[in-house]
Amino acid sequence: MLMPKVSVLIPTYNYARYVGYAVNSVLEQSYPNVEIIVVDDGSTDNTRDVLKPYAPRIHYIYQENGGTGSALNTGIVAAAGKYICWLSSDDVFYPDKVARQVQLMESRPELGFSYTSFCVIDAKGQWQYDVQSPYYPERKEMVQKLMKGCFINGSSVMMSRAALDTVGLFDEAMGMVHDYDLWFRFLRHYPCGFLDEILLGYRWHGENGSFHVQPGFVTPARERAKLLFPEWLT
Repeated sequence: MLMPKVSVLIPTYNYARYVGYAVNSVLEQSYPNVEIIVVDDGSTDNTRDVLKPYAPRIHYIYQENGGTGSALNTGIVAAAGKYICWLSSDDVFYPDKVARQVQLMESRPELGFSYTSFCVIDAKGQWQYDVQSPYYPERKEMVQKLMKGCFINGSSVMMSRAALDTVGLFDEAMGMVHDYDLWFRFLRHYPCGFLDEILLGYRWHGENGSFHVQPGFVTPARERAKLLFPEWLT
């Protein structure tokens, strides 16, 4: 199998207690051709100090706080990989995550992105339960099901850089639904792939961003989706 470069973006904000685990999980991947880009989105804790020992093996970028979408876009601009992954700084990849998704993406070059199932871990990294993510091979059904709720875990996603160049960066104005919006934009042009394998540890620790969302926060992404897919969504 060819081994194209994969860029793993780790946006972080005041997660010094977790970010080292995220970085280590990428360094321990079975796939060798990986670059790690950590975008520190204005942390005020000791994130920079925690990351200093990794300096020779990661690309560290500091920016003023702009939100996750902004940090991801900064990482994308810096990325050199054919494929791009997003890893939240409180989550962890399991060892074959990158290898398995590269294998899928290389075997199906028409894919814009792919995602996987995952397990939930607690603040200490202990397994809690598995989540078998749903998947719908037909794009129309995928879009219609996605409109009912975002079942794609962003940290499980691998994106084609060429496809990303076509659909554009994360829309920072979308706030907490910048990822939800991007999956719709991908699906306007490309099919997505899926691996029903537990390749990600999603950390649930009581401070997750999903605890701090406003009612109706998904509305902007859904309204845009209706404009993207007038033939499928009413």
